Amino acid sequence: MATKASDQTQLADKTALQNLETDVFISGGGPVGLMLAIGLCQSGKSVVLAEQHLPQEGKKALDKVKNSFDGRVLAISKGAQSFLQQISVWPELSKYTNSIEHIHVSQKGYLGITTLHAEEVGVEALGYAIQSSDLGAVLWRTARQQANLTILCPAVLDSFEQTHDKVLVQVAGAKGDKLAHVEAKLIVGADGTHSKVRTLANLPIEEKSYDAFGVLAQIETELHPQGWAYERFTEEGPVALLPMNGHFHKAVMVCPAEKLDAITSLSDEDYMQLFAEKMGERLGRFTQVSPRIAYPLKETYAPVMTVGRVLLMGNASHTQHPVAAQGLNLGIRDIEVFIDMLQSFDDVGNKNLLQAYAEQREGDHQKVMGMTDTLIQVFQHKSPLVGHLRGIGLMAMQAMPGLKNRFSKFAMRGKRA
Repeated sequence: MATKASDQTQLADKTALQNLETDVFISGGGPVGLMLAIGLCQSGKSVVLAEQHLPQEGKKALDKVKNSFDGRVLAISKGAQSFLQQISVWPELSKYTNSIEHIHVSQKGYLGITTLHAEEVGVEALGYAIQSSDLGAVLWRTARQQANLTILCPAVLDSFEQTHDKVLVQVAGAKGDKLAHVEAKLIVGADGTHSKVRTLANLPIEEKSYDAFGVLAQIETELHPQGWAYERFTEEGPVALLPMNGHFHKAVMVCPAEKLDAITSLSDEDYMQLFAEKMGERLGRFTQVSPRIAYPLKETYAPVMTVGRVLLMGNASHTQHPVAAQGLNLGIRDIEVFIDMLQSFDDVGNKNLLQAYAEQREGDHQKVMGMTDTLIQVFQHKSPLVGHLRGIGLMAMQAMPGLKNRFSKFAMRGKRA
């Protein structure tokens, strides 16, 4: 007799977990997996979630932790904030965020700037910056409060097979031992770019490498950011500053792959000097910088995101260059749309539901990925003529309130603008 996953949140070390029956099985306990689990539970669905790595307690800023919540600082759009409010995550999460009220966009070596302001579009903030580890801590605490969520951790998806009305999932423990057998109406791959769900379902993946790395650090400036975020395009890639606590910022530097070793081996002083050369000292001097971490930049896209009772979501379905800070926000819109569409169906794995969801999301995915790719191609073009045309474009946007507002709304809400 299968056990209903509806009594309390449990961890995998509870030996009673052998046979579970649930509405949805989620592989992956990163931001998208946890938000989806919370949203589904609050919609009255039962969920079993398997995550390989135990959550970290407290801040692990820029440590190379194994789970999905490392030292990165994430940008949460205004639209994503509204959804987090809807699933009761925002009240606690807001304590750890810093408002992005103004955005300054420029290019190195050419004229032309654009500034965006929250007050111009009638909101208190265009977005919010948050440390990934803080986001993880809040999401894990909220998830554990859901009465109809069972968490298997440390645990990994081992295999699954589909029938006409269910998915039979095998879950293994940290040492490869069988941990649980789960009967679900739907399996969701929220397990990242290298999704095992996608692999087991034999769904195709398209990849494009940018031959570049994103180098991340926390950097302190002489002046307080006062809600300003900065992005500056250079021929080697963009650099950006996102406001954090006090005088600290998330500092992003995109560099070509062949220069990664040279950049990551720089001393703190030399790195700050290089960053200042690219960004400019817009907030006074850079006074200190944390250890750096780097990750490869590539675009991936699953042209087919559902088959049978299998669904891909978040980075398992799409990853993109971080130039527009839309990756997590696109994943959150995935969740929001799915939960909204689910209200019209009794069966969470209904074929018509999953197909309608895939068709609805494709346009948003393509629009965001196309925009980010175009930004990279245009702003890294080395032609001086193109550089001057970019400057004219930035100045034109600055002079046209209607165009600025459309761009601001896209940044805040993606396709929904």
